Amino acid sequence: MKKMKKIWIWVVLLALLAPMAAYLAPAADADSGIKTMYVKTDNGKDLTVHAEPNRTSKSLGKLHYGDKVGVDTSYTGKKGWSMVVWGSRDGYVQTRHLTDKDPGPYQKPTKAPKTPKPTKSPEQEAEELKKKQELLDKELKSEQVVAPFYIAVRPSRSTGWVTFRVGPSTITSKVTSYAADKELIVVGETLNWYRARDPETNKLGYIQKELTVKLDKQMAVEEMDDGTLKLGKLNVNGEFELTCKLPEGYKLQVVDMRGESIIASVLPDDMTRPQMYLSIAFDEAYAEVDRMNDMTDEELAILEESFRKMNQVEIEYRETGLGTKLMVVREVGDDTDFVDFLSVYKGYFVEFVMTPNPNAAVQELTEEQIETAIQFLTDVMFEPVQK
Repeated sequence: MKKMKKIWIWVVLLALLAPMAAYLAPAADADSGIKTMYVKTDNGKDLTVHAEPNRTSKSLGKLHYGDKVGVDTSYTGKKGWSMVVWGSRDGYVQTRHLTDKDPGPYQKPTKAPKTPKPTKSPEQEAEELKKKQELLDKELKSEQVVAPFYIAVRPSRSTGWVTFRVGPSTITSKVTSYAADKELIVVGETLNWYRARDPETNKLGYIQKELTVKLDKQMAVEEMDDGTLKLGKLNVNGEFELTCKLPEGYKLQVVDMRGESIIASVLPDDMTRPQMYLSIAFDEAYAEVDRMNDMTDEELAILEESFRKMNQVEIEYRETGLGTKLMVVREVGDDTDFVDFLSVYKGYFVEFVMTPNPNAAVQELTEEQIETAIQFLTDVMFEPVQK
C-alpha cells in the first residue's frame, strides 16, 4: 500500500513539472519542429515575448539574457520575428535577439580609453597665433570694394552653421552664425573671405568664400527701357523704391551698401562728361520726417547754413515727380564746381551730387549740364515698397 502511494506521488509531480520543463529546457525535436535557442540581447536586458509579431501587441512576459527557449522552425510569418513556445501557448520575439549558442553571462562592453590630445607648449601656441595674425594681415591688405551681389550660405554639413566674423580670420570675434541658404549681400572681398551685409539686420561681417555660393539674383538696381526712356530703379532697404529717368549715355550702379546707407553712381559712357553720385542714408534727425515738405523753415535754414559755411553757394527749391520738395545747392565761388540736390523721404536723407569729370579739359559745369541734373532729380519718384 505504501509502495502504491509513492508511485502516485511521482505521477502527480511529473504531471506538474512537465510544462515547466518544456519551457525551461525544450529539447530539439525534429518531428515537432521545435529548436532550442538562447536569448542574447544587445544590452543584456530582458527580451519581451509578445502575443503578436509586432512591438505594439500585448506582452506575455519576459525572457532573461541567456535563457533557453523553444523556437518553432515551421513559422514563416512576419519577417524579423520568431514564434516561441510560451507555456501553453505561442508567443513572438524579435529574431535578432536569438542565437544558437549559449552566450554565457552578459558582459558589458568596455569602452576604449580616449587618447588624450597632445598638449602644446606656450611657444608652439604663440607661433601658431603669429602665423594666423600674418594671414589676417594678408587678407586685410588684399581687401577691395566690389559691386554688390548676393550670396547664399552653404555650410560643410547640411545641418551645420557658418560663423559670421568681425574680420577675415577665424581668430576674430564672432558676429553671429547662419544656417544653410541664408542670403547676404557682398560689398567687398579679400583673398579667401567676403565682406557682407545681412539685409535683414544690417549687420556687417566677414564669411569664408568656400562656405558660400553666388546667387544669380539681381541687385537693388534695375534698368528698364520702354523704348523712349531709360529708367533706373533703386530698392532702398525694402522701405521704398527710388525711380529716376537716366540721362542719355548714363547708367545707374550701386557702389556700396553699409548698414542702412546706399551709395550709387550714375556713370557716363563718355568719361569726359560730369560724374553723378547718389547717397541715401537713414538719419535719426529726420526719423519723423516723411518728406522735406514737412520740415519747418527754421529746420531748412539750419540745413542751408551747413552748406554756406563751407562754400559760396546759391540755394533754390524744386519739386520731384511726386511733389517732394528738393533743395538745389549750386556752387558759385572759386572752389570745386558742383551742384548738390537734397531731399528727405521717410527718414532717409537723399543727396545727389554732380561734379566735373577729372578727365574733362575744363573743370566747370555748364548750364546745360546743371539743367540736366536738375531735370534728373525733379523726375525722381519715391514709392513705398509693397509688402
